Amino acid sequence: MLKKGLRLISLLLVLSFVLIPGLALAANDWPQFHNDTANTGYSASNAPATADLAWESEEVNATPGSNPAVANGKIFVYGNDRLTCLKEESGETLWQTSLEAAHLWGAWQSPAYANGKVFIGSGKYLYCLAEDSGGELWKYKFPTNRGPCNGSPKVAGGKVIVGDWDGGFYYCLDENSGDFKWKYAVTGNAQGTPAYVDGKVYLTSWSYRTENNAHIYCLNAETGALIWHQGDLTHDDEEGTCGSPTIAEGKVFVTTYNFYGDGKIAALDAAGGDILWQKTTNRTDATPAYAGGKIYICGGCLGFAEPVTTSCFNADTGELIWLKNDKGNWTCSVAVADGKVFVGKPGSTAFSDFDYLETYALNAENGDTIWSYAGGGSSPAVANGRVYTLGGGKVYAFGQLEQEYPDWDVNKDGQVNVLDMIGVGQKFGQTGTPGWIREDVNKDGEINVLDMILIGQHWTG
Repeated sequence: MLKKGLRLISLLLVLSFVLIPGLALAANDWPQFHNDTANTGYSASNAPATADLAWESEEVNATPGSNPAVANGKIFVYGNDRLTCLKEESGETLWQTSLEAAHLWGAWQSPAYANGKVFIGSGKYLYCLAEDSGGELWKYKFPTNRGPCNGSPKVAGGKVIVGDWDGGFYYCLDENSGDFKWKYAVTGNAQGTPAYVDGKVYLTSWSYRTENNAHIYCLNAETGALIWHQGDLTHDDEEGTCGSPTIAEGKVFVTTYNFYGDGKIAALDAAGGDILWQKTTNRTDATPAYAGGKIYICGGCLGFAEPVTTSCFNADTGELIWLKNDKGNWTCSVAVADGKVFVGKPGSTAFSDFDYLETYALNAENGDTIWSYAGGGSSPAVANGRVYTLGGGKVYAFGQLEQEYPDWDVNKDGQVNVLDMIGVGQKFGQTGTPGWIREDVNKDGEINVLDMILIGQHWTG
């Protein structure tokens, strides 16, 4: 079978560039904050073109600003003092586990899923729970009294990496046992969600009203040793890197929140930390999303720093491509899928007591509204053909749930044959985050002959 697949490659490389354009992208889960280990906020899933509500859950105390995790037919939702597991198909509650409540106001951290386990930081603990029951497998107690705040655990390479907010450390633990591996001290608050790419971990930190309070770090993921640190992004003591980094195209994309003025969006060299470009933008704690050479970001705070906005920038130059007012918020991290940008809008004008009350789907090219719905809106997730978002303590699901197909059935027609190889050929030579599109069949970040070989090994004719 392998030889058969190899013999077809030469012919298919020619055919693939002239036949069957626009094959459908993959249906994917969304297992942790901003979907992947690089925090790109991008999904290869199809996404609904209309505001068709599939279901609305019961009230589960879903925390505004948090991002639901979607994996193995389940949705995991943080609710300040609990973690709730819902059935992806129907929104039915499968289990709910009590947690120590967050000790800081507005703690909107998100759960992460890996290998049958769910991870969430709350109170002074990082919890590891069983996917099927919510039973506690292990928990790690932080030495400070307040633990994680806003930053979520990142699971990668058999490790869980998470920040202890006012303790000023990021911790790396063994995914299976919770055993301590290393910790790294940052300047100020360890608030962001780490990003992990190619054996490196990227972190942010900030301090309120402290000179040089924007910090970005790159560490060796195995040892926690510092590779580089960038502390010159801003010298304004009101402005800090409160959000999380996004890694794409060999760049680190970060934003700043300014308590009394505009913030920034910036691109750093992922290898050495040099600032490649920086542009003024709306203040934000949200994490940028990357897709197709563009960076998307929400910002502003209704009733405090208006208008709220959603913006799109060129990832290479920082040039503003489009900006839309009255959509977005400082805690709303954008999701991008299927040529659409999903964001929310809060309904409260109180800085200390807000919730999301509206969901938007925008055209990724120009920002025009495709559809909207009066419900949900908090840091959407896109998975398996649906959009999942939080609001009013509930979870909202939009769109039709797609059938799962094996990775090598690229066009999802139930057969593995020449059409799947053609799909790979159309994307041949492209690179990106491992598994970023369905044509990256073996999920190594490169679309090449190895992906065609894997299709050949599963050929059904």
